Amino acid sequence: MLVFILPGLYPHLSENTAASVKRTLIYAFTIVIPSEEETGAIMNDALARTNDPWFMTLFAGDALLPQARIEMERWLTTNSDRSAGYMINQGAITNGTSAAKNRRASTSPMPRGPVLWRTKYVMDGQNGQTSGFAAKDQLPFQKYVLIDKQLQLSTRYEWTEVDSEGILYDQRAAPAWMKQTEEWEALFPLLQAGAQASQAPIAVRPPLVTIGLCTYNDGAYLPWAVRSVLAQTSADWELIIYDDGSTDEDTANYRRNLPPDSRIKLVRQEANTGKWRALNQILNMAAAPWLLELDADDWLAPRALEFLLRGAAEEQQTAVIYANHVEWLERTNQQLVLQGVKAAPSSLSPGVLLNDASAVAPRMFNVSMLKQLRGWDHQAFYDGRLYEDIGQLMKLSSTYKLHHVPEALYHRRLRRSSMTHRHPGHYMLWKNSLLGKPHALENGHQSKGQNTHE
Repeated sequence: MLVFILPGLYPHLSENTAASVKRTLIYAFTIVIPSEEETGAIMNDALARTNDPWFMTLFAGDALLPQARIEMERWLTTNSDRSAGYMINQGAITNGTSAAKNRRASTSPMPRGPVLWRTKYVMDGQNGQTSGFAAKDQLPFQKYVLIDKQLQLSTRYEWTEVDSEGILYDQRAAPAWMKQTEEWEALFPLLQAGAQASQAPIAVRPPLVTIGLCTYNDGAYLPWAVRSVLAQTSADWELIIYDDGSTDEDTANYRRNLPPDSRIKLVRQEANTGKWRALNQILNMAAAPWLLELDADDWLAPRALEFLLRGAAEEQQTAVIYANHVEWLERTNQQLVLQGVKAAPSSLSPGVLLNDASAVAPRMFNVSMLKQLRGWDHQAFYDGRLYEDIGQLMKLSSTYKLHHVPEALYHRRLRRSSMTHRHPGHYMLWKNSLLGKPHALENGHQSKGQNTHE
């Protein structure tokens, strides 16, 4: 049997767990996964080459006692063909050296996922679901890779819940900086919605929202962004992916393997021409009365369209429906760290937008009003490649009404390689160009919000 040891919260404990497996399951082949971001890829590679009908997953810090082998043999001789595997009863998880003395309820804010898995069910990939576990591009939060697959399989199979005196789960709390409870609450709705998404419905009516996704060499981020669109509770959308001259292999591979959904359209530009041109092309193609921007490295909450459309129905003659967002900081190893919910101003005006430089996301535009103003400005500073979001909202807010939905409906990734972070001193130049002072930099000082835009 294959036994995978995932890094978990305390990877340095992996060898202790591996030693307990070796003592208890003599014939097991143990694979210690060295880093979280490699989890899905390593497991898929090993599972594609095994003939074992079952495999086991543990986290660093877990331990097997001698009675675990007897327990597992008993479970596997009584399993049903409908069972995808076995989960430890969360009310009977033990921790410590004595199972009998340390039985207590799990204090973890998130489920751990199954402990035993039926290999063929994990790897079959039926009904449009991913074969094997989601790799990093499909699921940037690899710590939840087991739960993600568990939720997928739950739509077709059953899980057998068992008590165990031989499998000890490590239950030390996560470091406070991880904000584990808040992170789980932010991500679980998308994991659940994505797992339960069935085959794409046949479009029988025009869409209510055109989702415009501009990408330039962002192929590694696209699957997660598109997954968030497919998981929407409102199905009345079309997605236009505008590839603005990408040259990276990740984007090329994704273009060749788009999800089989007639609502997804791809536009390929041979040379990079800038975001304002891409957005105007999407605007001209939009079949819906509303246009929602989605950056390639961001994602939507599952109920984003539902809430935004509800806001549009409540507020007539509104140019923009906008809401709050959740911010995630991308570290150098691409791990995402939750920063928290960022509330947008309840009212927006050109002055507020220019002075505060607040990131406003999501933003859903009234297509007819946007077209009346001729879309995005082709004469914008920096050729419309920077701060086009502020400029467009300023233009609309000076003429039309903007409506705020007080819900966090968008997830925004902050990364050092973004266009704005590569040009940290340019916001004041852009601002002064609007004020008629294109050469004034105010001694090089930056506006307090200038690094908030992608």
